[in-house]
Amino acid sequence: MRPDSTRPVFIIGGSRTGSTMLETMLLKSPELNITDELLLRCPAWLRRDLATNIKKHVGNLAADGALEKLMNLLYSGIPNGWLWSAADRVLDRELLYQELSGRKLDLHSIFDAILIVHAQKRNKPRVGAKFPVHYSYTNQLMEWYPNCLLIHTTRNPKAVYASQAAKYLRDDQSWLSQRYMRFRQFVHINLQISWTARLHKQLRGLPNYRLIRYEDLVLDPENQIRALCSFIDVEFCNEMLQAQQFGSSFDDFKGGDHGVKRTSVDRWRKELSTFSIRAMDALHRRAYESLGYESDHS
Repeated sequence: MRPDSTRPVFIIGGSRTGSTMLETMLLKSPELNITDELLLRCPAWLRRDLATNIKKHVGNLAADGALEKLMNLLYSGIPNGWLWSAADRVLDRELLYQELSGRKLDLHSIFDAILIVHAQKRNKPRVGAKFPVHYSYTNQLMEWYPNCLLIHTTRNPKAVYASQAAKYLRDDQSWLSQRYMRFRQFVHINLQISWTARLHKQLRGLPNYRLIRYEDLVLDPENQIRALCSFIDVEFCNEMLQAQQFGSSFDDFKGGDHGVKRTSVDRWRKELSTFSIRAMDALHRRAYESLGYESDHS
């Protein structure tokens, strides 16, 4: 059975917003597949995306031999992201070649073929993806798939910063290196807050769009997942609430725990300085209001 890509489900959002937790839950559906991050389009300052690698290593997609060059690139380990490091295991190379052989090669057709083949590998009839593009390129997804369903994940911005900053710190780093890494993440996350609030304002009136806050998902998982299942038209199952979870930026374990951890909601209060909290509150009053968060300081 060839999966249907006419109404895909896309999880969009920023770093550390619970997207992996949500992905593992929805993957318990026998109907819906969620392809891991493809990094199809990203801002150049953030990382090199697949589109840039295709331009560099394949060139003109209409030229003779372009498909062979493209296939070699996709299975070379060069593109960024876990999925591309495991392409031989998660994407059937022969099926992908066959799917692409009948298409005019462009970024949309490549993306669509990957979604179909990845779902086919898992015997799922519907396609989807987590963070297929950086969320600033969401309009591209909507142009390609007017009937797509968008799930926008967000989280208290201060929790996002605390988690993201901890993610890149190592014990062997100098004090100065750690301070520099925290500053970089502070800038990154503050940009993310503004962009995600702007995206929500742009899309919130659309019937194919839903915002889901990390805190709501953690504190009331059953009702939140039931509502999402209704939105994306898949049947809820209890296994979704016991999906395997992986370590946060604060916890050193490789995986194996199941279910939802409520303790993660306010963990940031122990990690952030008063200065960081006050600075973020001052910078993002409008974003807080748009996303449903409150300032800790009036």
